[in-house]
Amino acid sequence: MKTASIGDQVKNWWAKAGSFDRKWTFASAGLLAASALGWMIYSAQKSALIEYLQKVGFGGTDPAQENSAAAIANFSIGQAGWFLVLFAFALGLLLLIIAGYFNGPRAKTGAVLLGAFLLFDMGRANLPWLVHWDYKQKYEVGSLNPIVDFLRNKPYENRVAYCLPAPLSTPQQFSLFDQLYKIEWMQHHFPYYNIQSLDVVQNPRPPADMMQYEQAFQLRFHAAPNGGYEIDPESFPLTARKWQLTNTRYLLGPAGFVDEMNQAMDPMQHRFQIIQRFQVVAKPGIERPMRLEELTAVPKADGDYALFEFTGALPRAKVYSNWQVNTNDVANLNTLADLNFDPAKTVLISTPEPELPATATNDSPGSVDYQSYDTKHVVLSAKTTAPSVLLLNDKFDPQWRVTVDGRPAELLRCNFMMRGVYLPAAGAHTVDFQFQLPHRPLYVTLAAILIGIALCGFLAFSTWKRQTVSA
Repeated sequence: MKTASIGDQVKNWWAKAGSFDRKWTFASAGLLAASALGWMIYSAQKSALIEYLQKVGFGGTDPAQENSAAAIANFSIGQAGWFLVLFAFALGLLLLIIAGYFNGPRAKTGAVLLGAFLLFDMGRANLPWLVHWDYKQKYEVGSLNPIVDFLRNKPYENRVAYCLPAPLSTPQQFSLFDQLYKIEWMQHHFPYYNIQSLDVVQNPRPPADMMQYEQAFQLRFHAAPNGGYEIDPESFPLTARKWQLTNTRYLLGPAGFVDEMNQAMDPMQHRFQIIQRFQVVAKPGIERPMRLEELTAVPKADGDYALFEFTGALPRAKVYSNWQVNTNDVANLNTLADLNFDPAKTVLISTPEPELPATATNDSPGSVDYQSYDTKHVVLSAKTTAPSVLLLNDKFDPQWRVTVDGRPAELLRCNFMMRGVYLPAAGAHTVDFQFQLPHRPLYVTLAAILIGIALCGFLAFSTWKRQTVSA
């Protein structure tokens, strides 16, 4: 069977086209013509556009600025031209579809053309965000630097953070590692190797309890002699207290900061020490690194940077025989921020639990070991010599469920935002934390899907039945 050419198909369609199709065609042709005229006028004013760009922000006698203005103008006019070409091609495809050119044996051709147009348009529009890299080189697979390799060993036991808390900024001479840490390590290496960091990449809508917690331990300002504001040096120990409560045992930053950290953040006990000094160098096989992912760390006795250990950090899991129950969150935060309070000896509990005494002053701490640790499932083995509270320094959420020796137990909110459970008897215990979302939203969704399928089936059956009757 001979198929009509494009011209014949369009003519035959036009002869039978309805009022709407004709109006749509004329309107589309008018829009295309207006777009072409606008592009020609815009491109003809290129010199005026360059002059305007130089005047408002790219002016001066610097040739680089002049070149920048020309590049911006060329790009803008070029993008308008690309719009015109793609608009014309899209209208042509739609016209052929409406005219029925892709019916029958040409249907596959039409589908291929539409798919190719979509891929070309979307690929070109998103080209600046399509970044390719060698994942083995980026994540140092098989050649992981010893600093990150050290941190990935049992990462659930300790957290890591950058040694300078906000709003302190890294001195310019150390900015290279600051960028390497905050862009490559924190956003790529740490998630890839399951390293748990206190530093958050993005948190545009933090929950209220986290905001309260951060505010309680943030650096504070006071009036400076010159009339401005400066950081209150007495607030520096609050940073160490935050690292202590959040199980942040390891820190990274310039090696020379260790003395300042001990003097300002931990003036009484000096619990910051250097584990390994290192230097930032190019990865093997790269002579002139141009990107951060081409840099790595190698140990060096006099390196500019260091992996610090804060020996005062609380363990991730700890058994307490001393506790205080207080449902006043503000009072608990104030107690935690009080440097006279020792969180290594006493845990604060915000959850009223009937079997839990309000206070305890026993001095018989137990021990705790890990059976398994996963994002939504943590199993611990605890040994106690008296009724105790097991603290797990992971964020509290009411959707967590906990069992002790296979029996459901009350989940406690400890130290304002951490998880815990009461162990009422001495001896060996298996403590199982599991994160479980409520099933009701799932049931609602499944019910909606089933109703939708039933309606579709009813409509299909009704249509078939009418057709059968009419036949």
